[in-house]
Amino acid sequence: MRKWLAIPLVLVVLVMMLGSCGTTATTTPSATTVAPPPTTTKTAPPTTTTVAPPPTPVAPWGQIVTALTSFGAEATDPTLYESIWGWSMYDSLITTSADGKFIGEVAKDWKVSADGLTWTFNIRTDIKFWDGTPLTAQDVLFTMTRFTSDKSQNPWSSGLKANMDSISAPDDHTFIFKTLRPELPLSTSFAATRILPKAYFEKVGEAAFRDTPMGSGPWEFVEHTPNTSFTMKANTNYWDPTNVPTYATVKEIMVPEEATQIAMFRNGEVDLPMGVTTSQRVSLEKEGFKSVQIGLLSPVVLMIQGSFMPQAGPMHDIRIRKALSLAINRQEICDTIYEGQATPGGLFALQPGGFGVTDDLIAADPYDPTQAKALMAEAGYPGSFASPTIHIYTTAGPAMELLQAIQQYWTEVGFQVKIEILESTVWLAYFFNTPIKTGDEPNVGWMWQWSGGSFDSTYMQKNALTSQGVHQMSRDPAIDKLYADYLANTDPAKSFNMFNAFLKAGYGQRICLGICMTKPLVLKSDKLGEFTTNTWLYYSDAYSGIKHPVGATPENPTGKK
Repeated sequence: MRKWLAIPLVLVVLVMMLGSCGTTATTTPSATTVAPPPTTTKTAPPTTTTVAPPPTPVAPWGQIVTALTSFGAEATDPTLYESIWGWSMYDSLITTSADGKFIGEVAKDWKVSADGLTWTFNIRTDIKFWDGTPLTAQDVLFTMTRFTSDKSQNPWSSGLKANMDSISAPDDHTFIFKTLRPELPLSTSFAATRILPKAYFEKVGEAAFRDTPMGSGPWEFVEHTPNTSFTMKANTNYWDPTNVPTYATVKEIMVPEEATQIAMFRNGEVDLPMGVTTSQRVSLEKEGFKSVQIGLLSPVVLMIQGSFMPQAGPMHDIRIRKALSLAINRQEICDTIYEGQATPGGLFALQPGGFGVTDDLIAADPYDPTQAKALMAEAGYPGSFASPTIHIYTTAGPAMELLQAIQQYWTEVGFQVKIEILESTVWLAYFFNTPIKTGDEPNVGWMWQWSGGSFDSTYMQKNALTSQGVHQMSRDPAIDKLYADYLANTDPAKSFNMFNAFLKAGYGQRICLGICMTKPLVLKSDKLGEFTTNTWLYYSDAYSGIKHPVGATPENPTGKK
């Protein structure tokens, strides 16, 4: 969800403006013939021009060390699972630009047929996997076959799987995806399809591939020690010379404790501490440490699962859901926890200015504890509910500070609140691929916290607001129809308003509590210079564009005199 990131795994994501879901092409300037000047009787003597040789490329040097509170699922296979490491090691079929437009990557360009049913991708001829094998349309076909298989649990594969008629590679440079019905937003899923090497995968097998993966991306796999570290090295032969890493290696380490991350950062052992709360980050910034924005403006929200089931307890009553929202002092949270670097409002994955997003949609509820208490009394809380406790589940990490503040607001108006801290794989299982059938599932009526935005959140909203969504938040045939009509539309001029109507109907159920919108800022050490590539996506995408500080050398990595 490329990067949608934003969660500790981030699933982040990656999903951009629908405005360019149609044809995206790279145009090669046509050659122009210029007539020679007229011949004269006098000719100047020839001159000898000395052309300076191109500068010798500097070999990558140095190491980027990133500290994470958790590695999540630790997946290296991006076709069957979401793999955060995969955004560093593989190239996607297409990708997105800084302004949210879809642009080519493995496919240099593509077109969609007039009836909206056939997508034809022209595959680049200059991409090679790490072992030197050329990437061809056969690799794309192999990858897409796995990505759309019943085995795939990658959350971005469902849209392609549900609408695939056939796929083919008529030659090594052409890949064709035929759909059952028009669906312009499929660009989002194509941007999440990372291409694997067919020959290598079939030679070593699935298990060995996961242990020693191979891709064509700017970073090559080196070593993985589960729950400890993950190391990659620079691919100096990367097909895009502007994106060849300047650092020799990246090492991610698992450091669950914030205090330890901060201590290691201060000592120069960590360059990017990803598990630092806003208050601690701001404190370190006041000491002179620097931060960088990685990702889009992030809405911070609480998502309510299974409220459509009577077994959801208090969450089954929309009056309780409204009361929970009214009891939160968002401005105080922005001023204290986020140190004035956030604004109230936001909804799941919706980027201000993004596709289908209007200001009224993401506006914050007011802080009104008196009205919250009135709604609670009207709903008979707590006495009318057999299990009146409000449950939030999360993983250990910086989100706890926010959740404890919200818990306090709710306690003050009379709610009983429990925060469940779960191991990351359990947390994943609760909010992904959790079909609620009987209502007796443990997470029915529970909430989970999310932070992250995207330019085009079509499929994230499917997962949040439709009956087919993996987050199991809504079951409403009228809302399902709004989504289906939006997908089937072939007139781009109508798409924005149709998507907006669907969003307003879905979130009108009050199944998402928007808290605030904040910049995803990350502390960086003085051994890292400018971040030049993919900072609008996710840190795994951004690694290859991190430059050394001005004047830095292996002997003086900060460049300071």
